[in-house]
Amino acid sequence: MNAFRRRIKSIVDSDLFNSFIIIVILFSAVLVGFSVDLNHSSQYLQLVNSLEFIILIIFSIEIIMRILAEEKPLDFFLDAFNLFDFLIVAICFVPFQSKAVYILRLVRVFRTFRIFRAFPNLRPVMKGIVKSLSSVFFVAILLIVMIYIYAVLGVSLFGSVDPVHFGSLWKGLFTLFQILTLENWNTIMLPANAAYPLGGPLYFVSFIIIGTMIIMNLFLGIIIGNMSKAIEQATNNEDMKDYLDEDALREAQIDRRLKNIEKQLDTLIKKEKKRK
Repeated sequence: MNAFRRRIKSIVDSDLFNSFIIIVILFSAVLVGFSVDLNHSSQYLQLVNSLEFIILIIFSIEIIMRILAEEKPLDFFLDAFNLFDFLIVAICFVPFQSKAVYILRLVRVFRTFRIFRAFPNLRPVMKGIVKSLSSVFFVAILLIVMIYIYAVLGVSLFGSVDPVHFGSLWKGLFTLFQILTLENWNTIMLPANAAYPLGGPLYFVSFIIIGTMIIMNLFLGIIIGNMSKAIEQATNNEDMKDYLDEDALREAQIDRRLKNIEKQLDTLIKKEKKRK
């Protein structure tokens, strides 16, 4: 069984196998985009469905081989990306009714996320984003509170002079979200600026400084910081893996030399016995 597992692991770790899986993943992503424009009467529908089935079988075989390559099969699921790959492939086997074609297409789109296996360097980026979610959540709450306060002030101050943008609380919230992206903020400011030459510019400029220049940069700072940590950790793990691989290679060389010495000793002992 160990020999079989080692054989499977050598195949899974080979560059040829991984290159083939990368090509299949990229082809699957292109096929998903191509299938969106197809209708039920298309002459290519049967071909696309056949290719989808073949791709799904290839992905299934890949997952099974990666599970068998592990010393303990359950260790495969300890890696978040392996678990993600498994779930994506498993969902594709869920039967859908003909009326749920949009769900099937959604599942096929999810399969495109397997591209992270094709480009391992994307993994630290994703890990950095995931680790940032908890911190980003609190910054998002701060941003929502600030937008709400400014929306209440905007409706109170500019509701009568600019009902299009500040006629209600919901309009004010949407307008401030638009200003947060710096989309036509100077045009939106004109009615308020005409009515309040001092208060209007102060209101909009202060909102842009706090919201766009400070809080939005907090989002970027948190994500970039966690991404840097994830990349550094991945680099350290890769260095450790290289060191362990070199150590294992040295041990294998020593084992071969010891076996050669044992064979030579056995040969000398046999010759000595024959002489006696």
